[in-house]
Amino acid sequence: IAFVFQGQDEPSLRDRLRRFFEAYSDPATADLNTTRLDGETVQAGDIEMAAGALPFIAELRVVVVENLTASASGREIIGKLPDILAGLPGTTRIAFVEAGVDANARQPGAREKALKKLVNAVEGDPRGKVLSFDLPDERERPRWIERRAGRHGVEIEQQAAFELARRIGEDLTLADTELEKLATYTGGARPIAVSDVEMLTPYTPEAGIFDMVDALGKRQGQEALGLLRRLLDEGQEPLSIYGMIIRQYRLLIQMREQLDRGQPAQSASKAVGMHPYVAGKMAEQARYYSMEALEDIYRRLLDVDLEMKTGQIEPELALERLVSLLAG
Repeated sequence: IAFVFQGQDEPSLRDRLRRFFEAYSDPATADLNTTRLDGETVQAGDIEMAAGALPFIAELRVVVVENLTASASGREIIGKLPDILAGLPGTTRIAFVEAGVDANARQPGAREKALKKLVNAVEGDPRGKVLSFDLPDERERPRWIERRAGRHGVEIEQQAAFELARRIGEDLTLADTELEKLATYTGGARPIAVSDVEMLTPYTPEAGIFDMVDALGKRQGQEALGLLRRLLDEGQEPLSIYGMIIRQYRLLIQMREQLDRGQPAQSASKAVGMHPYVAGKMAEQARYYSMEALEDIYRRLLDVDLEMKTGQIEPELALERLVSLLAG
């Protein structure tokens, strides 16, 4: 039987892989009946030899091949897999592990294309099975964190889950590491709170942009400038910061539009595809602006974006001027 473990949700993937070992590997003889192969250096003959060997004093033999799609030689082997899998004895369980690779990428590279071929090869075998662990979207990420906290024996407040998601972004492995740290800190005596996340989890550009726009909305110019300089000092590219500012104001326009229609933040969250907690924070920020003011700001943002990209003004200077302007 052949399996593919693939996807960008690596913590969930690794958990499922552990259950795979528990199901098919006898701890007493695991060392004798488990073979791990590095897909970047493996040869087709290595897989055939390991998979074709009979188990020793056990019912099953387990073979794990990691990152077969990562090298040209590994990708060549995928073309031979149908024949290799057809010859697998019933006593072998082979797992191809492709953590962090997105088979559904909009612009697939060599690895993504190879992964699709690997999936097709395994699915084409009547004994094959593909297990996918997709990256949750931005709206679902706080719920993923809440569920994951349970794996560490703790609870996390909804707002704290959102704050952690906001600070970590798409790096679920880092999110899991941070949850472990937070669980150790609270000791399971109480749910993880926002203050715990703010104290223990590293600052990120996404969180900084959100806080900076919040400060701008409140006309707290010095705080907004301080956050901007912190981002720049930490090596963030000015154009990247600018892109996040544009995104934030675009979301504010969408929220302002919903509020002007008389929609509460909870209903607006569904209309614009935001997590309810995010929508609540965006609604708070949107109330500092009229729709006319937001549209004027957005047009100005696009003008400055063009000025920076055409060399009319240095990006860092443009950002500082803009923050001063928006803070009134």
